[in-house]
Amino acid sequence: MAARTQLSGKQRTQLTMWLGSVALLVLLMVLVGGITRLTHSGLSMVEWRPLMGTLPPITEAQWQEVFLKYQQFPEYKQINQGMSLSEFKFIFFWEFSHRLLGRLIGLVFFIPFLYFWAKNYFNSRLFKQLAVGLALGASQGLMGWYMVKSGLVDVPYVSHYRLAAHLILAFIIEAFLLWIIFEINSEDESMQKPLHGRAFWGSVLLSALVGLQIIYGAFVAGKKAGYGYNSFPLMNGRWLPDDVFALSPAWTNLLQNSAMLQFIHRWLAFVVLFAVIAYVILFWRHSSNPKFKAALIALPVSLVVQIALGIATLVMVVPISVAVLHQIGALFVVGALVRLVYTSRLVD
Repeated sequence: MAARTQLSGKQRTQLTMWLGSVALLVLLMVLVGGITRLTHSGLSMVEWRPLMGTLPPITEAQWQEVFLKYQQFPEYKQINQGMSLSEFKFIFFWEFSHRLLGRLIGLVFFIPFLYFWAKNYFNSRLFKQLAVGLALGASQGLMGWYMVKSGLVDVPYVSHYRLAAHLILAFIIEAFLLWIIFEINSEDESMQKPLHGRAFWGSVLLSALVGLQIIYGAFVAGKKAGYGYNSFPLMNGRWLPDDVFALSPAWTNLLQNSAMLQFIHRWLAFVVLFAVIAYVILFWRHSSNPKFKAALIALPVSLVVQIALGIATLVMVVPISVAVLHQIGALFVVGALVRLVYTSRLVD
């Protein structure tokens, strides 16, 4: 197909609505994923059937069959022994909804992709970007099952490393979609040669710092570390509790010790905030670009809200509603950060 170099206003609008819808569905996916984790529903479906698992059990016999399969695995035997069928249906609902939403995202992305490709909406760059997006979405489905498998053998808890990989990949997909949307709607800016100066590289460093914080947030979630030390700013009366160095060798505390994971996550948040404030102060006067200045405002604001939600989640001992808002808040921080990185390319 011939390459298209310019998009009409109508084409930009259609592509933006399409990719924006996918981005909103990814946000919903993260929300449902958070509820699935917090309601301990993630191990209720013990099979992965990408094509045949679209329909839930309908008849009583089908429900009994699925429930019997669940009873063969460690979560039922070690934690939920004696669970009723109605209780099982509740946790099954959330895991099924999470997987069904993943399939829906695939369809909402793939079918319009074929349509717009046939209509010659894509130039070479955009086609390659969308192909990468398609591959990321497929790999996320595989990553989700890889995560679930870790909780179906011996210990009924998913690996916090795999949980972190699953969450980070969702954030990467969201960031990637937003970047493409920004490019589609900034063709006038794309004609300018990016400077990739200090502002850009500074925003990249902020991205790495925020990424590290999100990873530790996933570690805290995966290890259920938020249920301990539910006070702030002290951790049960101490700045640094004794058990943060309980494991040996010492470096394993940074990856596996729940107390250390929570300690790092709560204070790394303020390191990120101070770094963002320093960035804003340093680069506020370096550009008159209103989009860059809007991004400079949006990032610290979203970060302050996210920190407040994190503290509330902690001191309230991880209520589902607040904890889910905290997880979704991280996506808004990432969105603001992607906007900052994108607009900073043209700033010295």
